[in-house]
Amino acid sequence: MLSRWRRESREDRDAVVFLILILLASLPYFNALANSFVYDDRDQVLANPYVHSFRYIGKIFGSTVWTFQGAQGVSNYYRPLMTFAYLISYKVFGRLAFGFHLVNLVLHIAVVLLLFVLTERLFQDRLLSLIAAGLFALHPIHTESVAWIAAITDLELSFFFLLTFLLYLRLTDTGRPTLPSWLSYTLMLSAYGLALLSKEQALVLPALIIIYEHFYRPVQATPQFQDKWRRYLPLCLAAAGYIAFREFVLGGFAPAIWRPNLPWSQVLLSAVALTGSYLAKLIWPWHLIAFYVFHESQRIRDPHVLAGLAGLIVCAGLFVFLWKNARPLSFALLWMGATLAPVLNARWMPAQVFAERYLYLPSMGFCWLIGAAVAKLWRETYRGSPSSGRTLARQAIAVAVGAVACLYAIATVERNRDWRTDEVLYRRTLEAQPDAQVIHTNLGVLYSDRGDWADAEREWTLALGPGKPSAVTLNNLGLVRKNQKRYSEAADFFEQAIHLRPNYMAPYKNLAEMYAEMGRLDDADRQYQQAVSLAPLDVNARNSYGHFLLQQGRTSEAREEFARSAEDDANAEAYDNLGDVDLAAGDRSKARADYQAALALNDIDNHADFGLATLDEQQGRIADAIREYRAGLETDPQNAVALAAMQRLSGQASQ
Repeated sequence: MLSRWRRESREDRDAVVFLILILLASLPYFNALANSFVYDDRDQVLANPYVHSFRYIGKIFGSTVWTFQGAQGVSNYYRPLMTFAYLISYKVFGRLAFGFHLVNLVLHIAVVLLLFVLTERLFQDRLLSLIAAGLFALHPIHTESVAWIAAITDLELSFFFLLTFLLYLRLTDTGRPTLPSWLSYTLMLSAYGLALLSKEQALVLPALIIIYEHFYRPVQATPQFQDKWRRYLPLCLAAAGYIAFREFVLGGFAPAIWRPNLPWSQVLLSAVALTGSYLAKLIWPWHLIAFYVFHESQRIRDPHVLAGLAGLIVCAGLFVFLWKNARPLSFALLWMGATLAPVLNARWMPAQVFAERYLYLPSMGFCWLIGAAVAKLWRETYRGSPSSGRTLARQAIAVAVGAVACLYAIATVERNRDWRTDEVLYRRTLEAQPDAQVIHTNLGVLYSDRGDWADAEREWTLALGPGKPSAVTLNNLGLVRKNQKRYSEAADFFEQAIHLRPNYMAPYKNLAEMYAEMGRLDDADRQYQQAVSLAPLDVNARNSYGHFLLQQGRTSEAREEFARSAEDDANAEAYDNLGDVDLAAGDRSKARADYQAALALNDIDNHADFGLATLDEQQGRIADAIREYRAGLETDPQNAVALAAMQRLSGQASQ
């Protein structure tokens, strides 16, 4: 009876702890649920055909992240679980950003709860576990990973990384029901496989487990060396298989070297400087921004390198101290170093070398250290002090912890607002990093989409910067000159972009459209063919080429391009044009199906409404035609053809 009461009491306490952690992990992020798609979200979700149809499952798991962009999509990133999560979310929520943000938040909550369970298993200290998990839940450095849809990889990786480690620890559990050996290993390998499919950092997990097995696992649990290696060998083999798959199936583990001319000496110095910056952000998580401009470190006397060296020396000293006095806690520093190391190679990293989201998994080690320090301080105040002194000291500690928690929560809520829209994100970033060329380029695209070409040109000119301009910036400036009918200058920008990045599709497409305007039809056709061959799944390129072919009277070829566009990634524009082609060919049933397919994708597509109205009028269905014209006029009230048709049909209906 007593044991049952204790068990039920512990279950009640667990429920309370879990509820507290759920609230800490979720409440500061509620305002992020109202955010929209920003930055890479638009390319990775809205413009990614792999996310829109299950027919691309093979591509998702058999290619790298940006393969959907064609030849220009060469990448070091193999993140199929990210794209698969987007696919499921898209099928459930469609183009509603709220659903994608909700998935991120649920994953963050799951990581916090799993971290609590693993921490208690590692350190056998519930107070430490609660403080560490609570700190992790609230730490503002995690806002990028939770509030940005494209950062779901860090959440997925962390969940399966922690789950794998926990399942590994349970392989030798005693005193509690255990699973059959084969099932335990299957579950552990499955979790690790999902971690590998989430992000490359999962490769360091076997190394961490080997170190833990030989230097940290309690001796009584591991009497034989062969028992040790049997526990981690399957993980090592899984990691080796993953590397082999990337090398021989994906064409190389890291085929894109972003800074091939960066000397290894500067890579090392930059890694030291980056380490210092990451430690500083963990300790002082303020002035957070979406994009940090990377400047390689060239000398050891660089202040950033010196700060990084100081941080490493402090960490090394702390490791030695903990190894001698509290060995289990020294593992926290190994966790931080091992999980952070993969993102310190500037040659391998893309434009964003330093990013807050890279700290999501490593920060767990930091939270363990802080949790242990606070728990120890809390207990020390109880020893050898008068009752009044103990009460006062603990009140002071509680107030301090509460104050930090409130500050962290407020900072997180404020930071979430930066991710509300593209414009807010880009402006906030440029306030802190005015020389961020990538962000100037993105802000210019935002202005151009609104038709504000003057502001777009200003941002793209700033994006040229003192450094090497990007092909994207050059292409965009070419668009400005094209719209100004300054064709010679536009062609020069497009050709510079092509020279800088030969597999980049956009300048070929823009050159083709410019040549079509100039009447250079053969040149336009050649550039269009190059564009669609480089990015065969890009519906904008195919639809543009289809329009060109239609204008040249090459109707069958145009229909083929529109049909391919609709097949690759169903879109209203392709179906609208297919409807027009089929209507002109007299195939009314096909035309009606095309227009209806367009409306199924976009229920305010007035082109499809007018197309259906035309079909109804031709077939003598006057009432249906009037209804369709009215639907189209709701979004295009000045359409002269539709207004004239309405007047004509109204007269017929009244007769």
